[in-house]
Amino acid sequence: MRAMRILHVLDHSLPLHSGYSFRTAAILREQRALGWETIHLTTPRQGVGAAPLEDADGLTFYRTALTRTTLSRLPVFGLYLDEMRATARRIDRLVQQTRPDVLHAHSPVLTVLPALWVARQRNVPVVYEIRALWEDGAVDHGTARHGDLRYRLTRALETYAIKHVDRITTICEGLRSELERRGVNRASITVIPNG
Repeated sequence: MRAMRILHVLDHSLPLHSGYSFRTAAILREQRALGWETIHLTTPRQGVGAAPLEDADGLTFYRTALTRTTLSRLPVFGLYLDEMRATARRIDRLVQQTRPDVLHAHSPVLTVLPALWVARQRNVPVVYEIRALWEDGAVDHGTARHGDLRYRLTRALETYAIKHVDRITTICEGLRSELERRGVNRASITVIPNG
C-alpha cells in the first residue's frame, strides 16, 4: 500500500519569504515526517519564473505560468479568472500524472476554486486551509472597503468555496466561528494554529 499522496495548491511559496511560505514549508515537512508524499504547485501569483519546476530549501515546487486572455482586460476579476483557469489546467495535469489522494488548497480562495473545478471532474477530495478570509485581507491591504462591491463579491466566492470543499482547516477559533456562522458544520473544521 502506498503512502498518502497530497497535492498542495499554494498562492506562493519559498524561495519567497513570508509567514505564508514559512507555514507552508513547515506543514510540508511535518506531512513528510509522517511518511506522506507531498506535491507542491503554486499559482501564477508566485511571479514570473524561468522554469516550470523550482527547488527551494529541499522542496520542489511546480509553477504555473499565466496565460493572458481577453478577460485580463476586464477590471480586477478578469485577471483573477485567467489566473484560476491557468491554475486549474496545471492542477488537472498534475492530478493525472501523480494521482493524489487529496487536494490541499491553501488560502486565498483563488487556489481553492480551481482545485474544486478539477476535483469534481477527477473525484478527488479537497481540503481548504484558510489562514485569512480573502475579503478581510483586501480590507487590511486597502484594496477594498468593508461592505463595498468587491468585498461582497469576494465574500460570496469564499462562502461558496467553504460550502463545497470536503474539509476545512483554519488557524484560529475566530475563523472557525466565522465559518460556522456561514453555515459550515463545526465537525468539518479543524483548527491548526501557528506553532
